[in-house]
Amino acid sequence: MNKREVFAWGMYDLANTIFSALFVTFFYPFYVKQFLGGNELQIGLVFGLSMLAVAFTVPVIGAWSDLLGRRMPFIIVFTIICCLFTAFVSAVPLAWALLAGFLANFSYHAALTTYNALLPRIAGKNETGNVSGIGTAMGYLGTLISLGIAALLLMRLGWETAEGARAIFVATAIMFFVFSLPTFFGIHEHALRLRKGVVVHLGESVRAVWKTLRNVSKHRHVLWFLLSMFFVTNAINAVIVFLFLFAKHQIHLSVKAFFVVYTIQSLGATVGSVISGRAVDRFGSKKVLLWSVWGWIAVIILLMFVKNLPMFILAGTLGGAALGAVWTAQRPKLLDMVKHANAGQFFGFLELTNKFSGIFGPIVFGALAHFVSYQAALLSLLVFFAVGLGFLRGVPE
Repeated sequence: MNKREVFAWGMYDLANTIFSALFVTFFYPFYVKQFLGGNELQIGLVFGLSMLAVAFTVPVIGAWSDLLGRRMPFIIVFTIICCLFTAFVSAVPLAWALLAGFLANFSYHAALTTYNALLPRIAGKNETGNVSGIGTAMGYLGTLISLGIAALLLMRLGWETAEGARAIFVATAIMFFVFSLPTFFGIHEHALRLRKGVVVHLGESVRAVWKTLRNVSKHRHVLWFLLSMFFVTNAINAVIVFLFLFAKHQIHLSVKAFFVVYTIQSLGATVGSVISGRAVDRFGSKKVLLWSVWGWIAVIILLMFVKNLPMFILAGTLGGAALGAVWTAQRPKLLDMVKHANAGQFFGFLELTNKFSGIFGPIVFGALAHFVSYQAALLSLLVFFAVGLGFLRGVPE
């Protein structure tokens, strides 16, 4: 293990989790509903449709990066695009903010595809679980850093003000970019040599993806794994998007109070990520994934009966640990089942699965929360987790 490259790789987990925490989980849904007049259904559509768009492109991006033997150009370009549209949200009305949110989330997930495919290059033999856990833990450290900086801004501009929320979007874009720089400059790949034209490379990438799709029956275990992640991630994406709005609706939690709660949850998740990374190498990634899904089921049941702040903190902390375990064990499990030379393409299919699940989860949850109740929305998540658990049991060790 090259510790310097592991650190550089993990810094991108730290950087992109800042976007996930401040933009996706917190201020974008809050800002759109509170200050722009949007609703849960519109928020769910933004995240769902952006994932639909990226779902059709990430396998090609992954296969293209495999052919080029380079990941960093894709990571850098999509990160810059994401940062630009994140800041843009602060300056536009509702319709444009919905479009900017769509493009920011699209770019975030497009960059994540090729970032994940760097893992087999960074980790040594039998170290993928440990390295993945380090990256996930650094991601939660990014959450803590971003919450601290955001709190300083909001103490000056106001916790419940539009001005404060707009400042957070700009700060999120800056932090995402700055903390990505160690990854941009710290991971060295061989020089990019295009033996053929860009269009030819792109065409070959599309054909490679199509070939894999046609032969998917030969990868039955991978298919079962992707189906399990499809249903599990459906529910997780919905929780990530609507966690703050749920707390605000259910127990009338303020922005300031949620900062404290989210910090506690992130601390628990950081510890859980490191432990689950070591557990993957010791017990296997499937066992860790099974434990994490059962943990999520317990979390949703707790949330259905949340009546006060202590119950919400307990559910959130357990959910944070389970979330860290899923992200930590998911990458090594896929690598167990595919050739490392094709990792980019198969991570593209994992992202494809996650993005398709990101379509239905937020949209179903948002529609049920808007038209029925948050309790009905939570019940739908139990169904997603139960089905995902069933498919996961069919995946071999």
